Amino acid sequence: MSNDVRLTRHGDESSDRAGTRADHQGGSGLERAPDVAGAQVNLFCEDVERCAGFFEELGMPRVFVSPDPAAPEKIEVDAAGVRIGFDSVQAANRIAGLGVAAGGGRSAEVALWVRDVDALYERALRAGGRSVRAPMDAPDGRLRYAWVLGPEGHQIRLLQKRHG
Repeated sequence: MSNDVRLTRHGDESSDRAGTRADHQGGSGLERAPDVAGAQVNLFCEDVERCAGFFEELGMPRVFVSPDPAAPEKIEVDAAGVRIGFDSVQAANRIAGLGVAAGGGRSAEVALWVRDVDALYERALRAGGRSVRAPMDAPDGRLRYAWVLGPEGHQIRLLQKRHG
């Protein structure tokens, strides 16, 4: 049995619609529609401009704003082909009754693979992030990593592969 998975970048539309594609061929050679066609990370924020602006300062361009650029309730940035969305807590609760809150306990994190952990860590602090753990090497030496909190308390892990 052969597994052939191909992912492509999002289109220009909101990633609320599947923007990536994965093809799977089973033993019969017939293509079948994937069960999951895309993935995105969404963070709930009190101030979506502030949350998105922090990630933009780290080099991730804004790719989607809704419903109005002057008063956005959702902003998305592109993180190396994966969208990170910043959704208004108020809008999520008003529109869908989700019962969400911004920040809070750290039960999830956004992991970013970067070229230089130390440089991006310093950049994150200058952009208003707070340090959770300064850059350090993994015990086996294969990775270097650090953790910061964004302006509303979302945890971000910076990861760098070590060459050696």
